[in-house]
Amino acid sequence: MVDRRRCLVLIPLALFAAGCATATPTPIFAAASSRPSAERAPMMEAAAPSGMPFVAADGRDLRACADGECEVLVRTGDQIPNDGGAGPLAVAVQAGKVGLAPASGGMGGAVSGPAGMVHQINRQVIVVVAVRDDEGIVRLSKK
Repeated sequence: MVDRRRCLVLIPLALFAAGCATATPTPIFAAASSRPSAERAPMMEAAAPSGMPFVAADGRDLRACADGECEVLVRTGDQIPNDGGAGPLAVAVQAGKVGLAPASGGMGGAVSGPAGMVHQINRQVIVVVAVRDDEGIVRLSKK
């Protein structure tokens, strides 16, 4: 029996992948994401209204993530150095979502989601705080 929800996710993924063939690996917008639990809810913040500044605690300083603890403004093509458990991450921002994948080009551990997405890879917690246009704010923390 075919799981309809899975098909609804896989079809757009296939269409997205078909239109994005490049020589360099890019993150895959994976279906895997988790909804925040009540204990994780304080980590989340709403996106700034369109007239408000769109800023992250560490700004665009991606090197702030090297220790696995940061909140940065990201754009497609960024590489986040990270020793927090998920490893270095490649970034893609598209259609109101932030996608993160291993910078090595492998597909294991790729995640994506809109503002509010919380995901854990190994001992690394990844939160998409906000997304606006072609930028996103991502928070990394260690668990």
